[in-house]
Amino acid sequence: MEEHYCHDINSFPLDKFLQRGKGIGKKVLILGEAPAANGWRKSGKAFYTVEGKPIPTGKNLNKLLDQFKLSVEICAFTELIKCFIGSNRKLLNVCGKKCWHIFIKQLELLHPVLIIILGVTTLDIFNKQLESSLPREEISKIQINGKIYSVLPIYHPSPINSTNRPKNEEIFKKNTINLNKILFT
Repeated sequence: MEEHYCHDINSFPLDKFLQRGKGIGKKVLILGEAPAANGWRKSGKAFYTVEGKPIPTGKNLNKLLDQFKLSVEICAFTELIKCFIGSNRKLLNVCGKKCWHIFIKQLELLHPVLIIILGVTTLDIFNKQLESSLPREEISKIQINGKIYSVLPIYHPSPINSTNRPKNEEIFKKNTINLNKILFT
């Protein structure tokens, strides 16, 4: 059953589907696509099940983030699309456009310096809303409402597509120097 929040964005609570960063994790916003069926819609905690166990996507992200002393537990996280669309993926663009305003408010609330975009679809919707063409796999700078952000689009870290893990490892390896500059200067 779908859950739409995009029909009344003005009453959407900004803390819903928003994990605030802690420590160095305040500098990083991980941006997902949309709430999953059994993710934090039910558990209340990003990348965890209702039983309190980390989901495989979170484990894969932690492997990438560990070298920077980061984890999904301390980084900020939100979904670009706030609606649960189930398997009706054709709604992603419509809901993404309507939910964009909520995302911008959350972005301004968090003040990250780096946005890690998870997945091809998330990047495509992000690019459409900004009328940009951020490339995959490399760090770019983008201005949103007068503030400059570093953005790193990666492939979705879900274990469903086993080819994404080595691609993401290569992306982080290729961008290590710049990531260290962004995070530790």
